[in-house]
Amino acid sequence: MPSYYLPHAKAKAEFAKLPAKIREEFLYAIRGLLFQPFRPGPGYWVKELSEHPGLWRLRLTSFRRVRMYYSVDGEVLRIYGFGPREGFYARLRQVDRLYR
Repeated sequence: MPSYYLPHAKAKAEFAKLPAKIREEFLYAIRGLLFQPFRPGPGYWVKELSEHPGLWRLRLTSFRRVRMYYSVDGEVLRIYGFGPREGFYARLRQVDRLYR
């Protein structure tokens, strides 16, 4: 179970561009992931990505078109990106984002 989260530099920039209400929803979901990283919680769903084993997608229930992707590495919840569904998976394929 992770004890803290660590966002990628690009994820921080994407998070800052989101509207305040969506940022608030994501922060609530991230706190929930620290307790149950592979289960949905109130206000969000999670799913492992079939093309990327070990990588998970979080989708907010109130903002269904916005995503976050993350992985769990021991005690660290690594956050790789935030953003709208459009272009989400293209950004996921950026090698520098997943391996730095």
